[in-house]
Amino acid sequence: MLAGVVLLALALVTIPISLTAIQLSRKLFHHRVLRKSSKLQSRKDPPCENPYDLLGLLKIITATRHLLRKTAIANSTELFQKHGQTYTSRIFGEKVLFTCDPQNIKHLLVTRFVDYDASVVRAHIFRPITERGIFAVDGPEWKVARDMYRNQLSNTRKIFDLQLQERGFQAFLDRISMPNKTYDIQPLFLNLTLDLTTAFALGESVDSLGVAQAADKEHFVVSLLYLKKTMAREGFLGPVHVLLSKRGFYRACADIKRYVERYIVAALDQKRQREEHGLLPEKGSKGYNLLDGLIENSDDIVSLRDSVITILIAGIDSVAGLLSTTFWLLARHEEVYRKLRASTLDTIGYEPPSYDQLRNFSYLRNVLNEAMRVCPPVPFNARVANKDTVLPHASDTSGSSEVFVRKGQRVVFSTWAAHRSKRSFGDDALEFRPERWESLKGESLGFIPFNSGPRVCPGQQYALMEASYVTVRLVQTFAKVKSADDREWREKIGLNLFNDNGVVVEFEKENVGTSIDDLQAQGS
Repeated sequence: MLAGVVLLALALVTIPISLTAIQLSRKLFHHRVLRKSSKLQSRKDPPCENPYDLLGLLKIITATRHLLRKTAIANSTELFQKHGQTYTSRIFGEKVLFTCDPQNIKHLLVTRFVDYDASVVRAHIFRPITERGIFAVDGPEWKVARDMYRNQLSNTRKIFDLQLQERGFQAFLDRISMPNKTYDIQPLFLNLTLDLTTAFALGESVDSLGVAQAADKEHFVVSLLYLKKTMAREGFLGPVHVLLSKRGFYRACADIKRYVERYIVAALDQKRQREEHGLLPEKGSKGYNLLDGLIENSDDIVSLRDSVITILIAGIDSVAGLLSTTFWLLARHEEVYRKLRASTLDTIGYEPPSYDQLRNFSYLRNVLNEAMRVCPPVPFNARVANKDTVLPHASDTSGSSEVFVRKGQRVVFSTWAAHRSKRSFGDDALEFRPERWESLKGESLGFIPFNSGPRVCPGQQYALMEASYVTVRLVQTFAKVKSADDREWREKIGLNLFNDNGVVVEFEKENVGTSIDDLQAQGS
């Protein structure tokens, strides 16, 4: 059905060809003026996909078909192999740059960060739900939002609640407790991170792993999942999104805002009562939650709501996707699981881990890094130039020519392709081998699972600690995890990347009498 809607939208968009032609003529004039400058003569245009498709309609139809067939990532890889690490393509008459060159990506995100904006690409997705959220703004507003998150998330040791993590893990464990049974743990990981992230952000879990979930919490979860699914669709359809119905999307936005505002109003009321009676904020048994931290410095309901909802959008799928990818891979690499388990029991034992044990567990970090390299949480991202600027590398043989980037031009960069580059990671780049991280430095190679530069994810350490805790507790609990599904990995692109075939596994507990020495020998 969506394919029919998209193709109809494409047909409708082709009607105002005269308007597109005017737009193209203006850009052609601008390009010719710039070309007269001797400064730009040495800057080469990278190869162009479908150079005679001036309106870019073939690109749109092809990309939509691959998205619906769940082959968008494979297609993007083929295009880089065909045209090189940087090439151009037209989309609705706009010349868009595509790159997986690590130096170009570093230039976008770090070196010339100020030359590129992010909100232009995604504002239509995020503003209806987080009008002033960090994903919807640039410039001074973005700096304010960034500093706020840094202030709240910088001290991971302080805000990472080990008791909350253990309660979440035990609820997850109850759902996979039957012996000799297979489970699709991908949706269970999503339920787990829903519970953990809502508890962290609001101070109360939505109990999606519980036996009986309250009706208002269930409705909120349904609305949140629908919202994120629609946001992903709108992002990938680009300009075509304006022709699709938004009624359900706006209804979900309203439901989510109303649910979150209820917690905000209650927290502000409690704060006012404390101030009236000269009481200090409660500490200890409740643990840290983001909302309580935010209201210490603000009582603006809209700002607080945007901040909390942003965490709910960004924090749930990212950790669930990382855990799903990690265990999909571990279930297919028995030797890595054995080594990880032996190392876990040697350094931590069977007790729930401490913060320092997780933070210093180098082999676990190698496993998670490798999982994020093989299947990055966000396979594509984009920026828009806010001035005439350049990228350092074209796709020529010398690799030295710069690429001219016109003001307003979109640059799409592929984390997926950069993470699988044989130039960066060796001839075995397509293989899952955590040991490679014993000698690698990630960012210089284009390894950017949490973005890079000023826009690096402020919650990355928290996310890694959360994924680490769950991984350690599962590895402590089960001697083996085996794949119960022979199907290949198949992309499911949303706001984060998942496997469309799920993660169907069988867990096995260790035999009675197995010693830690035996486990260490198995893992060596």
